[in-house]
Amino acid sequence: MSRHGDISSSPDTVGTCVFQYKMPRLHTHEEVMANVRKICEVVKGTKQGLPGMDLIIFPEYSTQGIMYDKEEMMATATTIPGPETDAFGEACKQAGVWGVFSLTGERHEEHPRKHPYNTLVLVNDKGEVVQKYRKILPWCPIEGWYPGDTTHVSVGPEGAQDPRCARGAPEMPLAR
Repeated sequence: MSRHGDISSSPDTVGTCVFQYKMPRLHTHEEVMANVRKICEVVKGTKQGLPGMDLIIFPEYSTQGIMYDKEEMMATATTIPGPETDAFGEACKQAGVWGVFSLTGERHEEHPRKHPYNTLVLVNDKGEVVQKYRKILPWCPIEGWYPGDTTHVSVGPEGAQDPRCARGAPEMPLAR
């Protein structure tokens, strides 16, 4: 049963928090990891304040920010799994929630010859990355990301199915 001010969760609903997180302007991997730790604390603190929350969604660019400098973009690019997803997984596991996290800098398989992907990951409440979505249509010429080529459907919290890793359209209902 939900309490006043809480997010409701039940067998047929997913208690969801879309967290308005300010896009940072970061320049180094150390700054990115400091921001990752801050996001992890937000996950745990939000769950403590909203115990009915099943899923927390962070906006695009919230982890690494937008990289306008090509050298910084390549230097801060990461792998999945990697230190960022390991930290997000541990936070989700500790809080008992699912999370959607932005990694605007997933290393391309041909790094550093090709630009990184703009990626979202869905992490379950066991701390596992269960979906990875690479943005298919980066906004050219502003976003210098390498385009992805695949969409996925994953089973999420409460058995909900999300075909887009909650990307860009959190107002769309999750399928059952």
